[in-house]
Order: sequence, then C-alpha cells, then structure tokens
Amino acid sequence: MAAGTPVVHVTPKPDWLSVCKPYSQRPSARTIEKGYFFALLEQQVHVELQANYHHVIKEIVSETGIQNASQVNVSFDPSFQRLDFHNIIVWRNNKPINRLNVSAFKVIADEQDLSNFIYQGSYSALLILDDIRKGDRIEYSYTLTGRNPIFNGRFCDDIAFQWYQPIAHQYTVLVASAQRKLNFKAINTIPKVTISQTAGLKRYEYEGFQVPPARDDENQPAWYESRPRVQISEFNGWAGVVNWALSINPAAINIKGELAQRIAEIKAKTGNDQVKYFREAVKTVQNEVRYMGIEMGQYSHKANNPEKVFKQRYGDCKDKSLLLVSMLKADGIDAAMVLVNSSVRAHIEDYLPTYYAFDHAVVTANVQGKQVWVDATIDYQGGSGTDIYFPNYGKGLVLRAGDTSLTTIPQSKTGKVIFNDIYKVKNDHAPVMFTVKTTYTLNEADDIRSRLASTGMAETEKNYLDYYAKTYTKIEQKDSITVDDDLDKNVLTTTETYTIKDFFRVDTETNKKSADLYANYISQQLPSLNGRIKTPVSLSYPLDYDYTISVILKGGWDITDKTNAITRDYYKFSSDYTSSGDTLQLNYKLAYLKDNVPVDKLDEFKEDIKKLNSDGLSYSFSYGAISEPGSNINNPMVIFAGFLVVGLIFLGVWFYQRETPAIVFSYGSTFMPIGGWLILIAIGLGATVLSVARNLYTGNFFDMATWNSFATSKYGFNHKLLLVVGAGGNIILMMLAVFCLILLLNKRDIFPKVITGYFLYVLGFGAVFYIISLTVHDEKVVSQSLYFLIRACVVSAIWIPYFKRSTRVEDTFIVPYPPYNYSYEGPDSKYPAAKD
Repeated sequence: MAAGTPVVHVTPKPDWLSVCKPYSQRPSARTIEKGYFFALLEQQVHVELQANYHHVIKEIVSETGIQNASQVNVSFDPSFQRLDFHNIIVWRNNKPINRLNVSAFKVIADEQDLSNFIYQGSYSALLILDDIRKGDRIEYSYTLTGRNPIFNGRFCDDIAFQWYQPIAHQYTVLVASAQRKLNFKAINTIPKVTISQTAGLKRYEYEGFQVPPARDDENQPAWYESRPRVQISEFNGWAGVVNWALSINPAAINIKGELAQRIAEIKAKTGNDQVKYFREAVKTVQNEVRYMGIEMGQYSHKANNPEKVFKQRYGDCKDKSLLLVSMLKADGIDAAMVLVNSSVRAHIEDYLPTYYAFDHAVVTANVQGKQVWVDATIDYQGGSGTDIYFPNYGKGLVLRAGDTSLTTIPQSKTGKVIFNDIYKVKNDHAPVMFTVKTTYTLNEADDIRSRLASTGMAETEKNYLDYYAKTYTKIEQKDSITVDDDLDKNVLTTTETYTIKDFFRVDTETNKKSADLYANYISQQLPSLNGRIKTPVSLSYPLDYDYTISVILKGGWDITDKTNAITRDYYKFSSDYTSSGDTLQLNYKLAYLKDNVPVDKLDEFKEDIKKLNSDGLSYSFSYGAISEPGSNINNPMVIFAGFLVVGLIFLGVWFYQRETPAIVFSYGSTFMPIGGWLILIAIGLGATVLSVARNLYTGNFFDMATWNSFATSKYGFNHKLLLVVGAGGNIILMMLAVFCLILLLNKRDIFPKVITGYFLYVLGFGAVFYIISLTVHDEKVVSQSLYFLIRACVVSAIWIPYFKRSTRVEDTFIVPYPPYNYSYEGPDSKYPAAKD
C-alpha cells in the first residue's frame, strides 16, 4: 500500500545526467501558437536505473499563453513509479523566483479512459502557478523512477522529436549498458545521433533546434506518422514477444468454481458438437462478461485469472480473450490469444517487435479443421456456428509456442447497409408519407444492434427525427420504429414512418412547387479535403452502402434514365436514375475497397468528391403550377362538366317531350305494372347513378393538384386526356342512367330503344377509355379500365337481347307522349285494337 501511495518528492537532480548546453534563440513569432513556446524540451533516459529525467522551459509571449501554460502537470503510476521534482522556477526579468512547493501540488486520479470502461490507476501531480505574467519563463525538472515489473526488465520505448508546439531547443539522451542489445528504427527524418561510451555505459545523444510544430490532418490514417521519432526495442524478433506474453498469460487448466459449472452446462447442451460448443462459449464471454478493465500496474498487460473474470462477470480485452481460450481448450479446441493493433492494423509489420506494439487482444481457434477468429469484446454479435464477423485487423501476433512472426489475418466477409427512402406524394398540399427501411448485414448488423441496445428506442427515435428535421422542419413521426432482427443470418432491418408537411418549396415567380432530393448517407461518408493536405486520406473501410430514394407520384415521370459510375483502386461509386409507372427511383452505391487513398491519388480523389458533391448526389423535380391558396379546384374542368350537364338536361327534356303515336287498348285492358327482371334493371340504373356520382366526387377529376401532378410525367398529355374523357364519359353515363330510370318508371314507349343505346354507349365508352389507358403506361389504370370494359361486354350481351325479345318489355313500355294519348276499343267493334 505504501508503494502505491501517490506522493510528490523533492530531491536534487540526478548525477548521471549529460550536460545540455544553453541555447537562447527564439522561434519565429509567426510560428508560435497558444501564446507560448518551448524554449527547451530535455529528456534523458537511464535504462539501467529505470529513470526518466525531464527538463522543460516554457516562455510566455502573450496573455493567451498565461492561460494555456501556467500549470505543471505530470502523470505517473505510483504502483511502480516514484516522482521526484528537482526545481520549479519562474524567470522574470532574468531573475529566478522559486515556486517549488510540495504542499501546493494537487495529486488527483488521472483516469482519462474511464469513459471507455478502463481504470489504469495512474495519477496526475498538478501545480497551478499563480502570478504568471507575459514574458515569464517557466522552468521545471523532474525524474520518474521505476518501470512496470510485468516487462521483466526488458526495455522498449518510442521517443518523439516533434510536438504540437514550436520547440527552440530539443535535447534527448538514452543511457544503457554497453552489454544491453538495443534495436533502433528511425521513423521519418530524426536528428543525427551521437554515440559515446564511458564506464560500460553507452550514451545515445540527439539534439535539435527550431523544431516547428507538428501538423496532423484529421483525415490521415491512424497508422500514418508524420513526426520524426525513433523506436527502441530489446527484442530481436517477434518470438521473444510471444514467449514473454505466454509467460504472463497462460490458459487456465484444472478449471474450478462457477466457470467449471458453466463449461459442464455447455457440454451437456451441445453434446459432442464442437461447432455448437464454440458458439455457446463465444456468446457466454461476449454477452455475459461485460467490458471493464482494471489495468493497474502489471495488469496493463497481464490478464486476470479466467475463473475470477467469469465470477466477477467483467474484464478487458485480454481478460475476455484468455477466458474464451480457456473455455475452448476445455473442450479440446485448439485456441490461442492473438495480439493486434486496432488502429494501425496491418501496418504493425512496420514496427519493431515490442510489447508496446499492441492495444487489443482477440482469439483464434481451429474448430473441426476451420480456422476461426473471434473478438470477444463485440456485444450482441449475430451469426451461427463459426460464421461470425471478425474485424479487419490485418495482422496479429498469435500467442502460441514456436510462432516467430506476425500472422496475416484473413479478411471476413464484410456487411453492407441497404437504405430505402420512400416518399409517397398524394398531391401538392397533402402531407407526404415518408418511409425509411434500412437493412444491416454482418458487422453492420452487429454495430446497429449494439447501438440500439445502448441508446434505447425512445432516444433512438428522437435522434432519427432530429436528423430528418434538419432537412424537413415540419416532419412528424407517424409510428414507432419497428425492428426485425434475424440473429442466425445476422441481418437486422429497421422501418421508420413519418409525415412531411414541407416536402415541396414554392417558386414565387413561376408559381410551381419543387422538391430537392439528396443522398445524405453517401455524402456523409465522403471526407472533406482541403487543398493543403499532404498525407494519405483514411477511408471508413470496410464500407458498402446501397442507398435508394423512391418517389411515388401519380401520373408517372418524364425523365431520361441516367447512369454514372466512378471506379478506382480504392473506392467505387455508381448512381442510377430510372422511372417506372408512378415511381421515380434514385439509386446510389458507395464502397471503399481499401483503408486509405495514397498521396499520389489525392488530386483524383478530390476531383471525384467535388464532382459528386456538385451534381452527383442531388436531384430536383417540379410539380407544376399550383392552385391559389385555399383553392384546389380545377376550374376549367368544372366549367366543362357544368356545360355538359346543362346540355344533357336540355337534350333529355327535348327528347322526352317528342310526341309518339297514340295507342288503343282493347276493351277491359290497361297498362301493365313493372315487374319480373325489370326490377333488377331499375335497381341497376339507380346504383349506377350513385356509383358514378361517387366516382366523380372521389376520383380527383376536378382536383387541380392531380392535374398539376402530370406536369412531371413522360405521358402527361395522355394522362390529362384520360382525365377529360373519364370525367365527360362518366357524366354522360350518369345522365343517361338517370334518363333511362325516368323512362322506366314512367313506362315510356321509347325506353327499350333508349336503354339499348345506353348499353351500347357503356360498351363504346369502355373501349375508348381502355385504348387511351394503354397510352399512359400505368398498370393499375389499365387493369381497372379493362375490368370496366369486360363488365360492359357481359352486361350488354345479357340485356340487349332481353329488351329485343321480351314480351313483358313489349307489353310494359307502351306509354306515349303525351301520356294521355291513348283510347279504348268498344266491346262491339269488329276491329281489334291496333298496336304501334
């Protein structure tokens, strides 16, 4: 406990230090950022004494520098390190002011990774300096003594010679026994090294002057290093790292306790099927053991005992990996832990063999002859048997006795995201129905499944709605998000439904409405590149997006199909604009084929992005002239219908009042009442009147928005002609049915001829409407008109012959006009009553 207590000590400077010669030249004022610069950054490392000496001088050049540089902050791990301060001096007007006061230090827990569920046990010794002024020079020196015992005295380090502030003078020294075999690898152009040897110690001395601040680009890959640095390792090859890692992380044998019970349960459940056992073991570690790393001291690299990890139900990547390895071995499956670097991935091969080269641990296993790779830290992973996704870590160090090199990890089949945005447009004033259906596969399904579980459905729905509200301010959620998850196939589909009230924007000059569509999901994956970038550009590899925007608008589309494609070695893009019937479809595909675009291909990449952002991802369409606010009536169609109705009424009255020949009844006879099949005719005519009236009211024949919707259609004229013929034909049909019904109820003598004409009209109207419907290329309209025509044919074939041959018809419809124009034959008349 005493060794782990965070304490700040005060001691004189070590006596083993090399002499750093003074240097007083300042960097150029234009290169100074944040109001200060490093006049000196000195670091001296004594490998044998396990001591790191630091000497810093910061010079304040502005008030901003007072804010940014008026504190001393040193991080250390008290479980194996001792912190000794030697001096803290503020130089003002070339006069020293001693500020070293141990009691003024605040020693606080330095858990920067706690939000990532990692507890390291490190501390920060923080001293906030008071009374700092412009022009002051803050000088301090300290030594950190002690190294993590988990490394067994093996020395590895990585020393940088450039930082993100200008450095006037940099001085670095490494002191080690001449007998210690160290390997060095320079990254970029480092200062020239001076090597000397005294009393069995070898000194490596590096010195630099006027070092400019480093410039990292936000788009550069994690493995790309622009700063000069040197890697140092005591390992001669990867075999040494393997042996070291195996010595501290052996798989558990003779397992007892809760872990042994769980292994027995899985064996009983899966029998002798190793594939099923493997999958159950993986799910146990992934889903039942949460991620939490207590990485204090030696546990930065040493895994906890698997029995302990399973009992406490938490652990970091190496804890979970060793637990899984132990469980697999318990069923005779050959398994091993694998060290990888999740940031640099395959570029780990460019590093010297060292225990610092890795930041993550995974597992590989041979399951019935198939080599399988597993990341035990993935939550909610889908898949069946050994068919599970493994991230593209590139290369890894398999911790198996005898392995001497990095292993190339086969790339898993990568998942994709299929987006389907569907807009259903009823007219120019009704809310647009917006449906978003998104399908995720493999790793994409794993990711979204984990995010949904972490965020919760209510928060997810809010986030999605906020996202779309950036484009449509009047969007509202219609229904809750539905999730369809097939864990075995590892396919997850979400469906969202919204209504949009501001889908169209109005052009006040042309009085037209238009809508803009944009492939946001694709655009968000394109990096923003400035003209000064000189590093490779990182890509979100692996990525495979298939994004379709569909707009369903009555009347169809007058567009020319368009295809665009860009294919490079590092990415590929395509877009297809097509239409079919009422649906416009915009399809975009983007896939990244590698993890970066090299520097020599950046100009090409920039041009491609510029082209896509300018016109490759957007589409706009107009809806046609809109009606005045508050009115959506197609006035010309209403006038046309009005004139047609009035004309038909006058024509019907005139035709009804035409005088017909008188009739003479035989003595004792009179008019026959309506009966038999004629009752069905009366009902049919009445139903036709009501049905046609309803169709005219609900069929959008007089709706201006419907008329305007055909402005975007390739067959707009044909649609409008069909609309006019439909309205006029239905009005004539309705008026004819009314006229026939009046004639029938009055048993007029002209009824048989008129209703025969009525049936022939229906047949002709159906044929004309069907022929015109064929020209609009709308399957729904064609099928409806064909049904109407077939029904007209059947009805005409039944009733026309009936009215020609029926004696009931002949005896019933005999009333002339005027209706009193009839007489009776006397009982003694020798002449029978004549029939007209």
